[in-house]
Parts: sequence; C-alpha cells; structure tokens
Amino acid sequence: MLRLLCLLALLSWPVAAQERLNWQPLEVTVVEEEEDEKISASSFQQADQRFKSLMTDLKASLDQKSVQKKKNRKVEAINQETVYSAIVEMIETSYPGGLEAMVQANEKLEDDIYRLILTLPKYAYQYIGPFIHEMPYVSDRILNIPGIKETKGKFPTRIAPQMQEYAKKYGKYMSTHLYIYLMPEAWALPEREKSTFKGYNKIISIDEDGKPDGLFDVNNRSLLTKFKMPDPAKYQSGEALEKIVRPQTPADQVTQTSPLTEGDVEAALASFKNIELAFGTNRFDDFHTALRDMSLSDNNLMGEMLNPMQVLVDKISRLPEKDKFAKTVAKSGFTPESWGITVDKIIKARRVANMSPAIALNLAAWRKLKKPPKSFDVLTPHDRQVSWDSIQLFLGMYSSTRENLLAVKNYGDNIRKVFATRDMMFIETPVYGIY
Repeated sequence: MLRLLCLLALLSWPVAAQERLNWQPLEVTVVEEEEDEKISASSFQQADQRFKSLMTDLKASLDQKSVQKKKNRKVEAINQETVYSAIVEMIETSYPGGLEAMVQANEKLEDDIYRLILTLPKYAYQYIGPFIHEMPYVSDRILNIPGIKETKGKFPTRIAPQMQEYAKKYGKYMSTHLYIYLMPEAWALPEREKSTFKGYNKIISIDEDGKPDGLFDVNNRSLLTKFKMPDPAKYQSGEALEKIVRPQTPADQVTQTSPLTEGDVEAALASFKNIELAFGTNRFDDFHTALRDMSLSDNNLMGEMLNPMQVLVDKISRLPEKDKFAKTVAKSGFTPESWGITVDKIIKARRVANMSPAIALNLAAWRKLKKPPKSFDVLTPHDRQVSWDSIQLFLGMYSSTRENLLAVKNYGDNIRKVFATRDMMFIETPVYGIY
C-alpha cells in the first residue's frame, strides 16, 4: 500500500508543480519526422488516462478490501480468564495427571516446606525469613508463620564473628539468600573440627555380603601395595600393555550378591555406546519422554536412586522398545535384568570408592542407629518415617563389597565419562554421586 501511494504521488507531482510554478511553454522548432516514426500526441494522452484510471480503480479496490477485512476480523480481548484457560489446556496436555495432579503436588510441596520451617530452631528464622518474603508465589500460610512474619525486610542481628566486619561494611548490599552465612552455626569451630575428623579413616563400613554393617579402612596400605602400578620394566618389555581378556559373569549367574569382575565392568561400559547408537540422544523423542513421564507417574524416587538402572529396565519392559533394548544389551552379553543389576553394582562401588570424609562420617553415625533418633520426635509421624527411610536409602546407596570396589578400581575415568553424557541424562534416571 505504501508503494502504491508513492507511485500515485509521483504521477500527480508534475501537474501540481506546473500549476504552482506557472510554467511557460518553450518555443521550439518543429522537425518533421519520418512517417513511420510519427506518434500522435493523443496516443500519449489516452495511454496516460488509461494508466491513471487503472491506478485509481486499483487503489479503490484495495481500500474497499482493507475496510471489509477490518470489519470481518474478530479480535478477542485478552483477560485473566482467557490466559488461565490457555495455561490449563497446556498443563492438561503436558503434565501427567493434568491440572488436578499438579495442584495436589504443589499443595504437598507447600505442606513439606511449612513443616520443615517449623522443625528449624527459632534462631535460624532471621536468616531465612527475609529470603522467603522475597520469593515469588509463596503462600500467606508460610509468610505468616510466627517468627517468619516478623523478619520481613529485617537484617539479622545475630552475626558470626567471621562476618562481623563484612556485615558492618556491606550488609545493606547483601542478597537475602546469603544471610545464612551470617549465622554462627554455619562456621566450623576448631574444637568441632578436631573431634569430627579424628580417625575418620576407620569408619567407612562395607560388609562382604553387601550390607553396610562391617568396617573398611580407606587407608589400607596393603590394598594399595597389592594393586600398585606395574614395574617400569614391564612397560619396556610391553607386558604391561598386553590385552588381558577378563572373564565376564554369565548372565544367568548374575545375582544381587554375585561379585563384580573387571570383565563385567568392561562389558557394561561398552554396552552404553550401543544403547546410545540404538536409542539416540534426543531427549524430546517419544521414548525419552515416556521414561520421564513414568518417573512422575510411578513416584518411585527412592527406588530410582537406590537402583537406578534396575528401575530403568522395569520402565523399558513396559514400553514398545523392550525387545530392541534386550537385543542391544545382548551384544555385550547381558539380559536386561543382568544388565540392570551389574550397572547398579558398578555405580554403588564407584560411589563408595569416591566418597568424601564428610559422607563417611554421616554413614558411620547412621549405621549405629537402630531406630529413629530422638531429634526426629519434633517431626510429624509422616515426616519422621520419610526421614528414617531417607537414611536407610543413603546407607543402601553407599553399600558395596571389597570385590566390587577392586573391580571398578581401574575404571574410574571410564565410568565418569559414561555417566557424564548429559545428552542421555543417563536415560532420565537420577544417578547420583559417582564422579
């Protein structure tokens, strides 16, 4: 339309300019042309009139269509109701269980946060309260908890000695989510450190039968000596570089308590490449999406964390790709069941071999518990049971045997690379703490 208006303006400009400037015609000498080159002046005028008429009709037609189009166009007003309807439709099509399930999950989360705040000591409120008040979409039920309500916009008054100078100089610029570092309890005391780390190397428990009840010394020098690096002379002779064929446990002999071999570890790590080739790394295809949806619908987070690959096998067994998966792991000498059990053993052994002294301290303390500790009495019966189950889960995640630890000893980098493949995630399971 803009181009058309410009064209019309250019066409009408000579006439307007002639009237404004009062042009006078020039006197010219007429030169007679050949008969076949003569063009009648009336022809120019007729062509000019036809062109102008065509442009006028075209402009009128376009204007009429534009007006009609505007009349026929229906524009629905956007209000809170239409936006809400669109969000509901999106949730119903994408969230397992639809809007009702999502609302119930959010209500459960709110209940958990509410109860968790009530279990905290009152002195901690001044460090978390200001942050909670700045968080979006927090319910009034939480914001009005006595002790939390009064902390809105307040700066903590009980400050750790290590942070006194910093708080005085930069306190007004601090983000509320950093207030927790002002709490004296967030800083270790020398006497606490001394008692905590005394003899930590004797408390990592690993039972021969896979139960976390025995003791295993992480500083056992005899093991380090037994499995030390080969002698340089073996590298010079080539003996150290020779390919050693390590036996793999037959699939029908793999059980929850059968020991891992290095051959099992090598075969399992090789299988991941075949799985990636067979199922791809597209996390948004039907297969990967179905696995994520099953994680939500099954609601089996503790089971997934304890034995992630066995849970994965169970999910795949309910999908059309189950036969394809069985053929893929069979290339490495596994059935789906033996594959899941073997990889879970590898994960646990690697996790134990790589744990920190802090985790070892927690495990040692928790293994001594025969029932929920007295500190759990402030919790509701439901939360008390969840907390106790979580401790048992953590102990199970860090249970292994000497044989399994020695089997994964030389494959740390390979295991890390396999499970660091973020495109696979690994296939949507919460594999935790094995790097």
